[in-house]
Amino acid sequence: MHFTSAFAATLLALTSSAVVAATPLSTRKDAPALAPWQLTSLSFFSPSGRPGSYPWSTLTANITDPNVLTLGTNPDTNTPVTVPAGNTAANCQAKWFAYDTPFGRKWPCDASPSGYWYMEVVQTDQFSFSNYKVKFTRVAEVLVGGAAYRGVWEGQALFRVGTELSGTCGGSGVCSSGLKSELRPFAIKQKKKAE
Repeated sequence: MHFTSAFAATLLALTSSAVVAATPLSTRKDAPALAPWQLTSLSFFSPSGRPGSYPWSTLTANITDPNVLTLGTNPDTNTPVTVPAGNTAANCQAKWFAYDTPFGRKWPCDASPSGYWYMEVVQTDQFSFSNYKVKFTRVAEVLVGGAAYRGVWEGQALFRVGTELSGTCGGSGVCSSGLKSELRPFAIKQKKKAE
C-alpha cells in the first residue's frame, strides 16, 4: 500500500490527538501540581492523671489549603467547577479521656465553606505527646446547576519533639507540645483520594 505524505500526516495527527484526549487530566504533564497544605498551628496537651484534675488529652490544629481545586466540569456551560483557594480548617480538635486512645475516630474541624475538614490521630507504636502522626482530610463539595461535585484530599505527617515540635512536662505530670514557631507554616503534602 502506498500512502501520500499528506495522508500519513493526517493519520499521525488524529492518532496523537486521540491519545491526548484519552489521557486523564491527573496524568497530563500540563495538569498543575498542588501546593502543600499549610499547617499554621498544632498543639498537644496531656493531663497529669492525678485524681481531681482535668482528665482530657487534647490535640488541636489549624490548616489551610492554598489551592484552587477543580471538582469537575459543568456540562451545561463546559466550564470547570472549582472551589477557591485559602480554605481553612480552624480548630480541628481531638479530645479523649486520658486513659483512652484517640485512634480510629474522625475529629471534626470548625465549619468551612465549600465542604468540610476532619482530623485523625494515626496509630503508631510510640504514641505520646512527644511523638504522634496526624492525618487531615479535606472534603470539597459544591452544588452547581442542581448537580453535586465532590473531591477528597488527604495528607499526613509525623511530629516529634526535638524535630518538628517543642515540648515540656511539668512536675505535676502535665505535658504539652506544639509545632515549632520557626517551622510555621508547616507544609503537609496532600493527595487526591480515589472515591
